[in-house]
Amino acid sequence: MPPPLFSERLELAAVLTAVGCSRMFVETTLTKWGATPVIDDALLVVSELVTNSVKATGVTTPDPNWAELGKLNLISVRLLGLEQSIMIEVWDVESRTPVAQSADFDAESGRGLSLVEAVTSRWGSRPAWPGKVVWAELPLQPHPEE
Repeated sequence: MPPPLFSERLELAAVLTAVGCSRMFVETTLTKWGATPVIDDALLVVSELVTNSVKATGVTTPDPNWAELGKLNLISVRLLGLEQSIMIEVWDVESRTPVAQSADFDAESGRGLSLVEAVTSRWGSRPAWPGKVVWAELPLQPHPEE
């Protein structure tokens, strides 16, 4: 990957409110960079990736007690502005590689990575001690079939 033209990072506690905070970070950053055409897809992607990170490594209780907060992990959201695309990376301490699942029509969850796959040009993960980085790339130009 060529060096990014722009780069911003946000560190968050792995709690449910991290999803909303990451969405605000992405919207503000992409607006500042002038990458407004990809904001809606970027918000979907970061929501799904951060939700997965919080579920895998964080506290998902709406009102956590002190004992739960004592075991709190961090997650990191990084945006990279490349010449032709935006890269979204989410790091967490879980080392297992994420796998897109096929969810039943009436299932309430399980479609996240399938949605990421649908709106990005590519996505994947890589080890990052400790844990992993899940990344997704959004082209700045529309796909030719659109």
